Amino acid sequence: MGYTCQAQTTDTTSRLAASYFKEVAFASQHQHIWNATLYGPMILVEPRSRVAYANVADSAGILKPNDGVFKGVLPKDLIIANTSLIWEGKRWSVIMWPLPTNHDERLNLMVHESFHRIQNKLAFNQRSPTSDHLGSMYGRIYFLLEMEALKAALGKPIDQRSEDLTNALLFREKRHELFPGTFANERILEMNEGLAEYTGVIIGRQKDSIRQYLFHIIDTLGERKSFIRASAYISGPMYGYLLYEKFPGWTLRVDSNSDFPVLISQYYHINLPKDTTSKSIAALEKQYNGDAIIASEMVKEKKRLEMVNQYVDLFTKKPVLTITLIKMNIGFNPSILFDLGEHGTVYPIAEVRDKWGQVKVAAPGMLMKDWQVITLPANEGGLTQNGKLIEGNGWKLQLNENWQLTKTDSLHYTLTNKN
Repeated sequence: MGYTCQAQTTDTTSRLAASYFKEVAFASQHQHIWNATLYGPMILVEPRSRVAYANVADSAGILKPNDGVFKGVLPKDLIIANTSLIWEGKRWSVIMWPLPTNHDERLNLMVHESFHRIQNKLAFNQRSPTSDHLGSMYGRIYFLLEMEALKAALGKPIDQRSEDLTNALLFREKRHELFPGTFANERILEMNEGLAEYTGVIIGRQKDSIRQYLFHIIDTLGERKSFIRASAYISGPMYGYLLYEKFPGWTLRVDSNSDFPVLISQYYHINLPKDTTSKSIAALEKQYNGDAIIASEMVKEKKRLEMVNQYVDLFTKKPVLTITLIKMNIGFNPSILFDLGEHGTVYPIAEVRDKWGQVKVAAPGMLMKDWQVITLPANEGGLTQNGKLIEGNGWKLQLNENWQLTKTDSLHYTLTNKN
């Protein structure tokens, strides 16, 4: 007897995406962290193909029902990144595919981006400045010491945490003293990315694993390349969980002007000593692995200064294309940014869309100053152009109509509008 086999039409990726949506929906359904519905419109998208899997339909009908989800190809004018965005009149959480295979890592990420979708409703501004001082040696040292002190506090019973929490705030205050110009950006980031990551941790992870997860984060902090925008992903969960163990409903009493040190002082009844000296701070450092941290950061500082010289040479002494930003959208990796002081911030990998077109950037990267201007390195022989496509050192730019490349002198190019 012969048998006839029919090819299966089941889209396994759609079914996997559907299972992920169920995970985050279940985890979020009884949350008491925020006075808003956390789970909502969400898109999981493969960056290269732009094939997307959503939990609800879009108003334009681009996403079609497919094995429990809505599948389609996103338009090219959308930047693909882990973010939230408004598309077709609806705000979505967007997450790049594939997602982490680890359950807690995946749920953490999906809940994090879900917070970004609702944060405007909660009156938390989506502001993401860089804390440039955290790229410097002393900025890193006092951040690492602050986190070590928080770790020590978390390892003790709630009523025995005052000394370590006090010391953590003293290390933070020392950083404020050293870097008054950009220090305020830390608080702004914490009330954005810090709250998002805390939400991801507290809802997305198994409760009995959170403490060990936070310990692991601190134990591996020294291996991280950049804190200038990623610091809040660490301090947010650390401060947040310390507050949670003292008063689980603390998030229902905060707004975009809140400050973790103030909250810690309030809930744990911390009063910082009024007069601290460099000598007393130095003595505290030894309690939190300070000698090893300082020695390690001194080695990294030498390498950092070498990178500074290379980037300054690349962006100020060699041919570059400088573009003024008009109405920009950007996607980038916050964990690898590099502070270049008065020159701006280096983004080793990024994608930028604006009225003039779209540029995709890879190493050595682009320089951005004050979210107003980007600078792109040219090739050794200058820039190459084929129609509307311009290529330089590690990047490709697709120009929109009515925009053209203009050479202003031997080292500088710019974009101009023909109209």
